Amino acid sequence: MKRRTMLVAGGVFAGSLLGGGAAHAAVQWPMFEWERQRGFFFPGEGIMQPPPLAVYGDGEAYADAAAHEYLPAKDAKALQTHAVQVLHKRANVRRDPLGDPPRDAPSDRVRVRTPDGEYLTAHLDGWGDGDEAGNFPDALHELHDHVQVIRKKVRAGGEPWGVDAVLLVAVHLDFEPDGYARWPSWVQLPAVHADRRYGETKLDGAKARRVRRDLPRSGERVWPFYRTPAGAFLAANWRYRLPHEW
Repeated sequence: MKRRTMLVAGGVFAGSLLGGGAAHAAVQWPMFEWERQRGFFFPGEGIMQPPPLAVYGDGEAYADAAAHEYLPAKDAKALQTHAVQVLHKRANVRRDPLGDPPRDAPSDRVRVRTPDGEYLTAHLDGWGDGDEAGNFPDALHELHDHVQVIRKKVRAGGEPWGVDAVLLVAVHLDFEPDGYARWPSWVQLPAVHADRRYGETKLDGAKARRVRRDLPRSGERVWPFYRTPAGAFLAANWRYRLPHEW
């Protein structure tokens, strides 16, 4: 696994990830990104689902924040060209008005950087589920298939993605759950705003390692419950961050 230097707002962050290797070019926003969040959920749940596919300008692709690998330059370019061709035509990103998705359908956002550096973005609720009802145009079906081929390839053959950089999310509970654990006093607690009942924090280095070691990570809709030293009850979860999320 390589060492990255990452641009963030206000300066440069030298990200020392697991493993060694030479630094490579600063990474900005992905050249292509597919994001999705679940429909109705309690605050914070959606942020826990990382982008199913993110491909950066140097060809490095991340699938589900679980694996990553460098795509051949021709494959990365082909994805960019395909996505630009589809998204720049409004007719391609219109759903059949008689086929509106259920209110709790996942929210999909697809964006791609054009050769001149601008971004094209489409909000395609339910697109990632395959659109068996045929509510999207054929061009979007073909792009979906293209994206899934790359995603599955990265998941199957890429290196595991596990870094000392996590996003920790907590949701305040207004009830006492039947079962819970005590919040580890040595793990930084996200500041939960009373009016939003939700808080998140980005942790790096030793703080991230404590989270990875001491807080179980849930892929289910029910998160682990905790009682804080102050006696409040929380549901909390975490995930690895991608390079543009630093």
